Amino acid sequence: MNTFGNGPFGSKLNIEAQVTNGVCPTCKMEGVFVSLTPQVYRCMTCGSDCKQHINGKINYLPVFTKPSELNTDGPKT
Repeated sequence: MNTFGNGPFGSKLNIEAQVTNGVCPTCKMEGVFVSLTPQVYRCMTCGSDCKQHINGKINYLPVFTKPSELNTDGPKT
């Protein structure tokens, strides 16, 4: 764990990265998953974001399964 900060702008910022192995449900390849949050892991082979589910064995499921689940109502430029 690395600690950054301790200055006049606030408290320390703790950064912990988790690195795991698994089979990506998007590219179907065995690869490395990296996560900075406990909920979402990113496949380092194809770049897709996945959630980790543990039910006796570790599975990775895509965060967005359909393009319709994406929020496209952002600000217009």
